[in-house]
Amino acid sequence: MSKTFMMRAIELARFGMGKTSPNPCVGAVIVKGGFVVAEGWHRKAGEKHAEIVAIDSLMKKSGIKTVDIDPALFSNADLYVTLEPCCHFGKTSPCASKVIKARFKNVFIGMKDPFSKVNGKGIWAMKRAGIKVEVVKPDCDLAFEVRSLNQPFIKWAQMGMPYVVLKAGMTLDGKTATRYGESKWITSEAARKDARNLRNLFDAVLVGSGTVKADNPRLGEKLRIVVDGNLSCDPKSQVFRDENCFVACTSCAPLANRRAFEKAGIKFRTFGSRIVSLKSLLKYLGKQGVLSVFVEGGGKIHGGFVDGKLVDKVIFYIAPMIIGDHEAFDVISGTGFSSLKKALRLKDLDVVKVGEDLKVSGEVNFY
Repeated sequence: MSKTFMMRAIELARFGMGKTSPNPCVGAVIVKGGFVVAEGWHRKAGEKHAEIVAIDSLMKKSGIKTVDIDPALFSNADLYVTLEPCCHFGKTSPCASKVIKARFKNVFIGMKDPFSKVNGKGIWAMKRAGIKVEVVKPDCDLAFEVRSLNQPFIKWAQMGMPYVVLKAGMTLDGKTATRYGESKWITSEAARKDARNLRNLFDAVLVGSGTVKADNPRLGEKLRIVVDGNLSCDPKSQVFRDENCFVACTSCAPLANRRAFEKAGIKFRTFGSRIVSLKSLLKYLGKQGVLSVFVEGGGKIHGGFVDGKLVDKVIFYIAPMIIGDHEAFDVISGTGFSSLKKALRLKDLDVVKVGEDLKVSGEVNFY
């Protein structure tokens, strides 16, 4: 297996990040005589998968106009693909079947597909057809790069829950607003733009009712989730501007508020009696095909996710500013941890400067 060709497949897969959900990002490279002769990546759910894009590309270059695969074109070729070819019918036909028809000499795979309908079945089918198949060993650098591509998909396939990133803009002393709620703007325009670009890579963005009331945000065009136990937000808030919004409430939400939300056409669902169960919410979202959630709530929402051990990655934008004041708003509240040993620790820490601010990110879980 050539590391160079697999890294190229990984590079191609990255073009699909934020666009393929609920499918994973996948890149593919076809190699003949030591040279790349065709490439492909999965662009969008419902469209051709990476392997098929690469196969079709080589056929087109070779002047083959028929949809039937000519094995003579591929029998001396190797296929590098970041994820095991699927073997089931979804929005597209099985990729493994077309790879088998092509009669590739070798197929090199970045990782086995953890989705239950695949999970090694594609590899088994190709081997049974006489194709030599090699999978990247799980303890090497290539494996880390491949798995990094699809952390949301891997977690969802293994646990049925979306991948959760907690994002916040804050001062050096961990404040997100003054005691009077003033927060515009703690971080620079460059940092806010960077955060918006990141948000677009996720299936959903989640905030609490406090953020809606204080800032009246729009939150972009992805699925917008508001945690509002009592359905206390104004139904005319910008976040509820269309049907691409969903509210998580409790059974304690007053009947009058429920009727107001129903009248406004705002979708809501109960997750708990007194407080919203964030874990139950995440499980529900996973069943709806939501693979990733970008949490941008206030301290209470952040604290709920931290206390529940539901955070997979943290991204903080830290401004060179100090507010002080024990009554100012903290980036994370909740019950927290009683000892340093139990505290949430980040791995693979990355620190870069964005505008005037520092962007600090680190992983809690790697799947």
